[in-house]
Amino acid sequence: MSMPAENIASAEDEKTFQAGRPRSEKSRKAILDATRRLLTHMPLSELSIEAVAKKAGVGKTTIYRWWPNKAAVAMEAFLEQPGVQNIVPTTATCAEAVKKQLESLIRQLRGQNGRIIAGIIAESQGSPDVLDLLYEKFLKDRISPLYEKIEAGKANGEFNPELNTEIALDMLVGPLFLRVLSGEHGIDNNFAENYPAQAILALKA
Repeated sequence: MSMPAENIASAEDEKTFQAGRPRSEKSRKAILDATRRLLTHMPLSELSIEAVAKKAGVGKTTIYRWWPNKAAVAMEAFLEQPGVQNIVPTTATCAEAVKKQLESLIRQLRGQNGRIIAGIIAESQGSPDVLDLLYEKFLKDRISPLYEKIEAGKANGEFNPELNTEIALDMLVGPLFLRVLSGEHGIDNNFAENYPAQAILALKA
């Protein structure tokens, strides 16, 4: 009698794990792709590891061996999408660098991406580990350049030298996540087109 495809996948993954070799790239991609597809039809709160395993054709234990929870799977699925990689802009002025970094962050948080991040933020309310994951995997590399450019802009006269940099940073990114958490409207075209320039004016005030 032939073995079901899911059991075959699980057996192969188990052999890989026991032998100490890296996790199966084919299975990893299948899991992340399944997660992305499922999240187009449901919020993260309704997603289950069982559903991801079934759609990916792998065993549930395979997923738990590689990720601690569904938020971690969703985060990796989100980060591996085209256009989500963080590229720190090289510009002549601090103001232009902040503007471009905000534009990049806005692009990454629009549409389906924003819904995934909103789901991860919601999950983090009951799990500090998920909040740490969100910061380490997504926020840190995007927020740190903004902090550095605000400090440099205060020093060279581009921005108001009396700014509290940490509060200014909260003022810059807070509206983005408020929009992300606001539901289906999210970050609309008007906000995306106008917010970065308005944020720079606030830093100069």
